[in-house]
Amino acid sequence: MKARLQNGFGILLILSFLECAVFSSLPRKQFLDSLICYTTLFVFFGGFYWIFKTAQSREIQLFSFKLGRLWQRPPHILVWLIAGIVLRLVFLWNTPTLSQDFFRFIWDGHLLLNGLNPYIYLPDDLIAAGVEVVPNAQLLHSSMGELSSGHYTNYPPLNQLFFAAAAYLGGDNLLMTVVWMRVFIIAADVVVFFYGLRLLRLIGKPDYLILLYFLNPFVIIELTANLHWEGVMACLMLMGVYYFITYQRLKSPVFIGFSILLKLLPVMILPLLLKGMKWKRWFLYFGILAATVSLGFAPFISADLIENYGSSVGLWFGTFEFNASVYYIIREIGFQITGYNIIGTVGKILPVITLMSILLLAVIRKNQFPEILLTSILFSFTIYLLFSTTVHPWYLTIPLLFSIFTKYRYMVIWSGLVFVSYSAYSNALFQENMWWIGIEYSMVIAFLTYELWVQSRWMPNTRYK
Repeated sequence: MKARLQNGFGILLILSFLECAVFSSLPRKQFLDSLICYTTLFVFFGGFYWIFKTAQSREIQLFSFKLGRLWQRPPHILVWLIAGIVLRLVFLWNTPTLSQDFFRFIWDGHLLLNGLNPYIYLPDDLIAAGVEVVPNAQLLHSSMGELSSGHYTNYPPLNQLFFAAAAYLGGDNLLMTVVWMRVFIIAADVVVFFYGLRLLRLIGKPDYLILLYFLNPFVIIELTANLHWEGVMACLMLMGVYYFITYQRLKSPVFIGFSILLKLLPVMILPLLLKGMKWKRWFLYFGILAATVSLGFAPFISADLIENYGSSVGLWFGTFEFNASVYYIIREIGFQITGYNIIGTVGKILPVITLMSILLLAVIRKNQFPEILLTSILFSFTIYLLFSTTVHPWYLTIPLLFSIFTKYRYMVIWSGLVFVSYSAYSNALFQENMWWIGIEYSMVIAFLTYELWVQSRWMPNTRYK
């Protein structure tokens, strides 16, 4: 048994490495080829998970070696870590093929390095004025796309700091800047790996569940390959939640604040943290958090910051639409009734519904208990995604990570299905294929419904609600 598992692991690692290499060379217009590669990687991922789950549940030590004081953890932990890093390093020297957002990251980073506030300058305006402060300015401007170049940046201050650090280390070399961004993102995933193990052990769950995130092809491709920073946000948020659960209430608000300064979305979990906290501790906790966020924005404060940043963030709710579920149904009904796209109205209503739902979770659930809090975080982000007008694949990072600490696995299914949204890039008009979107959400909602039904029927929780 041990030999078969060892051989299976070796074969899967080699095949996954080769498959990642193939995937990295495919342009996003070749959707079907990319989908086949992505699906194959998920099959290999399932094999990895089965091997390590089987080994740990049967107490089979697949690998044995001694590293003395250099490594004080079980050997399988080191193997998981090395496997995850190796698969990420396949993409280290590749330019992202599925996303062009990184061109704006580099642009913003060089603006900050040159003492310009990225929140008050449009790329289009700087190019038109002939301002030459950004290396490779023409290439970056033309490559980031009209949507990005014509709007103010919506990336919070800590994200800007990472952009600037990568731009400084990479200099005028775009590829080296990309490499340094990947180094930061991979480092964040490694931190997630260790804090995830800590939290799993704290709540009495097996180590191998961390593989649902760390070896997941979705995480490797959307974060490392495509250079999306949701993984860094997830890292900081996980640390904040871990410190909250372990009653380190001075560290927790700082790291939650850092996660908000990297992406604004962690603001959603704040109501969930109120349950069971006395008002003095509440005042201290949220005071530290508010101070952290305020200090982060302080260097960028200007008369135009709130207006420009607010208008940029508002576009995601009132203008953009991609890979949505509930919104597309409402939009179609609106077309039938009014004859035009009602996103301007619906885009204001759906966030209110999301907010009210999260507040309801904060009130009715016993979030002072760790497992309930973690599940509430998962459900909060799920509700947000289901009611959003725009759901890019990398938006699934946070709920996927927090799902591994719960008894729900629908986010793993969703992380495998969300790739079908890239079908929109296979045609010149970037039109979405509603059949693919329908398949994606039908299967995810069906599996979520099944899990909710099974949990309530066969595994009732008599201690928590």
